[in-house]
Amino acid sequence: MSRKLLLCTSLVIVLVCMLGFSTEVQQAKAQVTFYIRADGSIDPPTAPISTFDSLTYTFTGNIFNPIVIERDNITIDGSGHILQGPGPGPYYAMNLTERYNVTVKKTIIENFGMGIYVVDSSKITILQNIVRNNAATGVYIYRSSNCNVIDNKLINDGRGLGVYLFSGYNTISGNLVKDNSERGMYLNARSNLYYGNNFINNTVHVLYTTIYSEDFWDNGVEGNYWDNYTGHDLDSDGIGDSSHRIDVNNRDFHPLMGMFSGFQATQEHRIETVSNSTLSDFKFNSTALSYNVTGAHATAGFCRVKIPAALMNITYRVFVNSTEILPPPEPLPCSTSTHNYLYFTYNHSTQEVIIIPEFSSLIIISLFMIVSILVITIHKVTKRSTQHFEKTTIHTKCLTNAGKCACALFQDQTK
Repeated sequence: MSRKLLLCTSLVIVLVCMLGFSTEVQQAKAQVTFYIRADGSIDPPTAPISTFDSLTYTFTGNIFNPIVIERDNITIDGSGHILQGPGPGPYYAMNLTERYNVTVKKTIIENFGMGIYVVDSSKITILQNIVRNNAATGVYIYRSSNCNVIDNKLINDGRGLGVYLFSGYNTISGNLVKDNSERGMYLNARSNLYYGNNFINNTVHVLYTTIYSEDFWDNGVEGNYWDNYTGHDLDSDGIGDSSHRIDVNNRDFHPLMGMFSGFQATQEHRIETVSNSTLSDFKFNSTALSYNVTGAHATAGFCRVKIPAALMNITYRVFVNSTEILPPPEPLPCSTSTHNYLYFTYNHSTQEVIIIPEFSSLIIISLFMIVSILVITIHKVTKRSTQHFEKTTIHTKCLTNAGKCACALFQDQTK
């Protein structure tokens, strides 16, 4: 190769590299940050976020910029839209630093360095979000308390950190922590509560950075589902008979034998299940609860259902594909005045489960007595009305006859 050709080739390579660097710089400059300011305004006002009361901020479209929250006592509602980052880097999707009473819900957060970034804050609620494919961690909580991470999907974060928690006195419940390549949760914490979480296909489900961390891994009745739990359920209640060891100071004393899921039956009441089936199509029509269960054909399925007593506080009848389970399942011993727990089994395929209340014999007798009293009362009132009507009719006839007699007498006297 001639010196002249070599020089030209080198020059082209340098120009291409410079062009690529220039493009990256332009992209970095174009990465504008959106703000919800302390006064309630949205900056810039062209951001696809709307509010009518400066309390609830709703996404009106997908967003490709990080967001900084500077206002307290608000709700950020992604409304199912995507908050998508530019790729691996130091960027966070949503920054909540020194914030109080902020809820982030129903947002799909992906392709950032970190998803939801919470520092020096309290009473933060992270609810029903999908946080996936972020380079470092999905949810980062540092020096913050009284926070709730509830019913989120924390999936496939690059370094495998579904949750990075260096804080105390928080609740992590009902989350799917799945397919994280290093760790599902990376913790240096004390006095946090974890229950109803599903840990699936993480290289390491939970890793503590210090042996001095001590948390609570069940709520006294139910713990979490671990796909590597090897215990048994000989008493058939959906809870493992032996504890699940996390580290030297942390154990789940009530590990779940199936995946945890929840369903908002009404605005006030939530039904929760533990099952080895795939559950779908939950419905509650003010009287009956129904849903579908699916599993490998001819395998054994089970379901543990937690029903609020205020919603259905009575004995229950359970039907699977229109066939009643007999004898009817009795509430489990862990049931309380506020919640009843049922456990029942079935054979897999795709089945419809229907749970309805059944009146007890005592209630039937009470209702019969009430109806009887009403019938007797109505009969008495009707009889009195009939007698009154008859007396009134006789009195009217008498007056009419008296009138006729008086008229006849008057005619005789005038003749």
